[in-house]
Amino acid sequence: MENQTKTNGLAVAGFVVSLVSLIINLWGIVGLVGTILSAVGLSQINSKGEKGKGMAIAGLVIGIISIIWAIISLATCSAALSSL
Repeated sequence: MENQTKTNGLAVAGFVVSLVSLIINLWGIVGLVGTILSAVGLSQINSKGEKGKGMAIAGLVIGIISIIWAIISLATCSAALSSL
């Protein structure tokens, strides 16, 4: 019988939420949720030996980029509105 390890669900969820955060960012909240899910999934992968490490890392990177993009967008909008 083969030793089948499953893919970590939090890694998949974190990756998907991080991808969605590139479209619907909501002040960085969606990116933050994706980053947290990916980080917890990566931790579980390292401790339990599950699959999905690449998805968890990609979710972390995309989520962090989304958060940085939200901060830049908010700062730019704030500066533009204060100059009116």
